[in-house]
Amino acid sequence: MARFDGLEYGHRCDIDVSTEAMYAATRQEGFNDVVKGRILAGNFFLLKENYENYFIKAQKVRRLIANDFVNVFNSGVDVLLTPTILSEAIPYVEFIKEDNRTRSAQNDIFTQAVNMAGLPAVSVPVALSEQGLPLGLQFIGRAFCDQQLLTIAKWFEKQVQFPVIQLQELIDDHQSFKMKS
Repeated sequence: MARFDGLEYGHRCDIDVSTEAMYAATRQEGFNDVVKGRILAGNFFLLKENYENYFIKAQKVRRLIANDFVNVFNSGVDVLLTPTILSEAIPYVEFIKEDNRTRSAQNDIFTQAVNMAGLPAVSVPVALSEQGLPLGLQFIGRAFCDQQLLTIAKWFEKQVQFPVIQLQELIDDHQSFKMKS
């Protein structure tokens, strides 16, 4: 790890051929495939020859999505309520079986439009599935109305009285499961 004034600030490859080689090797070692793909896609779409075809069109789509939310909120709606993901939470051992790109594509469907519109949102656990796994709801608020959104989500959370998950119990259960395996 590279250090500055005694503080750690990130990974740095030890190659000392040239600064450019060190940067390339650091990126190769430090970024996973998803991050590398997003960097490459971002660079591709921001190239001058692609700017009009991709970036401007994406900005127009983003504006359409944001306008849809504005229209809903202008109709008298204070907060939108959606599922957070399409299913219950999955156990960690199942989660790690798929790559991050696949998992994100499956789970981000309800959160992507909110992020593109630049709106505040919060996910609240509301119940346990038949398998004992959390189910969550996403609260979406008006732009710059974060306090109202959080107040409503906090009120809802109190009404639901979702059981507090004891982290130490989960860790102990996981450890005992590993010992049995």
